[in-house]
Amino acid sequence: MAAAQGRRLAGVGSGASITGRGRRMNMLYKIGDHVGYVPVDCDFASVPADPDRWYPLCVFSGCDAKVMKAFAERGFNGWSPTVTSFVSRTTGRDARKPHLGRRIVRPFLPGWILLPDFELPKLGLIRNIPGVDDLLRMDWCRPYFNRTEISILRDIVAAESLAPSQRKRAQVEIGQRVRIAEGAFSGFNALIEAVDSKGRLNVYVEAGERGVKVSNLTDTQIEVI
Repeated sequence: MAAAQGRRLAGVGSGASITGRGRRMNMLYKIGDHVGYVPVDCDFASVPADPDRWYPLCVFSGCDAKVMKAFAERGFNGWSPTVTSFVSRTTGRDARKPHLGRRIVRPFLPGWILLPDFELPKLGLIRNIPGVDDLLRMDWCRPYFNRTEISILRDIVAAESLAPSQRKRAQVEIGQRVRIAEGAFSGFNALIEAVDSKGRLNVYVEAGERGVKVSNLTDTQIEVI
């Protein structure tokens, strides 16, 4: 969406006036009043909401967060995919639930910040940021992610940030047909009836005339059909 060729002044109303040599203004306006538009000297660039290409920008080791902070301060656009995990304070392993562990945020693609295509004209300024190296190059070409690949990457990052119990629930749904992979009913088809807060499954096994209900199965004991 292209920007208009002017800027609206918010908060200046018809009651405002400029008088005297000091250009003093009567404070009789109220927020939301409209005065007009101030012309600008340059044209605004049309910035796409969904870039066609994202280019990997190489940064020095451990500088991902600092570079992204500099991007925000200088008005540059970029994406540093991060994943959030919760580590148990006692075992050092992934906590089963977020509130049971210490929150850790780390880059999913360490050493890379994804730069949208409309920021390429500013590459010279971006390279002046401490910690920034250059765009990733392979021989003479610059590799990039397209829209579809970025959408897949966002889904992967979101899945990696789920707690272990949430990952199990995300893999199966109530009413889904599965096959039992372990235990006494191995090889039988089943229907998922419930998933508890720990990710354990209650299923209805299609065995015999009436079938059998089996509880407390884990996601490793079933196969999605």
